[in-house]
Formats: sequence, structure tokens, C-alpha cells
Amino acid sequence: MGEWSEYFEDFPEENPANWVNGEFNPRLAQEIRNQEDRLRATTNKARSEINAVIMKAWLETKSKAFLLTEDCPQCGLTKLNTYKISDTFYLCECQDCGIHGRGETHSLALKSTFDAIGDGLDWRDNVI
Repeated sequence: MGEWSEYFEDFPEENPANWVNGEFNPRLAQEIRNQEDRLRATTNKARSEINAVIMKAWLETKSKAFLLTEDCPQCGLTKLNTYKISDTFYLCECQDCGIHGRGETHSLALKSTFDAIGDGLDWRDNVI
């Protein structure tokens, strides 16, 4: 016996994708799938645009909030950037190995970064 796709080509009435509201109607089913694909593409494009706006705003906030650069506890390079996003939100990110931490104070953000050693965290994997 061949592949399922071959079977459905020979017996389109057996393909559940060709049924709409309990009626066999392959043309309408295809139109609905095409419409759903167009809607999905439009939605994905809109989400990408929204994410780009959010990312731009976040990067601008981070650039304005830069506090200092110090030695990274994981890789040892002087690449650990600390940002003071607000009075109660500090963020540490190593520009080399990617380790990161956050906290309400600079020392808590550093502690969070130290605690993440060996966890394989990389801030570049999920920047939004």
C-alpha cells in the first residue's frame, strides 16, 4: 500500500480535510485553507512588526540605562554590562558568554548572575 497522500488522491472523499460542516466539498475546503493561510501570513507579519517596535524600544531603554562594565563571573572577561532600567530593576548581561541576571539592586542582579553559572543561560536566546 502506498502513502496516505496517494490514498487520498485516489479517494478524496476519505480525506477529512475535504469536508466542510459535514459535507464533502473539496473546493470550499481548499478556499477555506487558502483564506486561513492568508490570515496566518497577515497575522505573522503584524506580529513581526510589533516585535520589531518592542525590540527597538527595549534596545533604546537599555542603551540609556547602561551603568557599568565589569568582569563576568562565568567567562572571566570584562564584558558583563550592567543596566539600571529603573530604581528597582537592574540587569546584568555578559556580551561574550551570554550569562545574565536581574534584581532589584545591582548586588542582587550580580548574585542572580553568579547563581546562573553553569545553567547555560544566554540572554541573546530570548531578548524580548
